[in-house]
Amino acid sequence: MNVKWTEQEKDYIRENAQFMKDKELAKNLSDKSGRTITVDALRKVRQKLGIKKKHGRGICALVYSPVEKNESGSLDGEYNSGSSETISD
Repeated sequence: MNVKWTEQEKDYIRENAQFMKDKELAKNLSDKSGRTITVDALRKVRQKLGIKKKHGRGICALVYSPVEKNESGSLDGEYNSGSSETISD
């Protein structure tokens, strides 16, 4: 079943992906939205948003900064292909 993701849910993922595991994000969003969100569904949306996490168990760091919308609705930031720079707190 395909469910539309709200902008608030997508914003929550953008803001918290670098601090939380996908499992935690899925649980928190399930609690907030009142619908069941699986880890696989959350991971797919996160990847569609351009947010790539560093590989490894329990690692919450991003491989690069996700592209974000600015006030005018256009996109800021760039995808840095080939970079393996980790962004941490």
